[in-house]
Amino acid sequence: MKKLFIAAILVAAIGTSAFASDAGKVNFRVKNNFEAQFADATNVQWTLTSNYAKASFELNDETVDAFYSLDGEAIGISHKVNLKKLPLKAIQKIRKDYSTYTVVETISFEQDGEKSFYVSLADGNKKQIVQVSVYGNVSPYNPVK
Repeated sequence: MKKLFIAAILVAAIGTSAFASDAGKVNFRVKNNFEAQFADATNVQWTLTSNYAKASFELNDETVDAFYSLDGEAIGISHKVNLKKLPLKAIQKIRKDYSTYTVVETISFEQDGEKSFYVSLADGNKKQIVQVSVYGNVSPYNPVK
């Protein structure tokens, strides 16, 4: 079940739109957990889907997305990063294996204390997301369907 959440979240985090909702529809536990975790957050915008709640906000001059299950459990945190922030080994592999692709977006995703990076690539109509470990390992990201 957690893999399904992650797959849905990554699709939302990498540029697709979810169903926008006002803050009044967000579960009380979700809001409380968010406010406890991110007391200094500003410009909070909430999005609800049938699987999760997402808070997009500003923190320390950076746009961050925090994801919660509908019962308020923290799922993970993502934010955009520059491709240059990835391990050199990963950058070299992406440039070699996806030489005809353009980097559309790179995000950092943290869950349960572990961090991964996801790079969205495009070559005309072909699109690919690759997952990058903090050690520089690169693999195609194929979400569970």
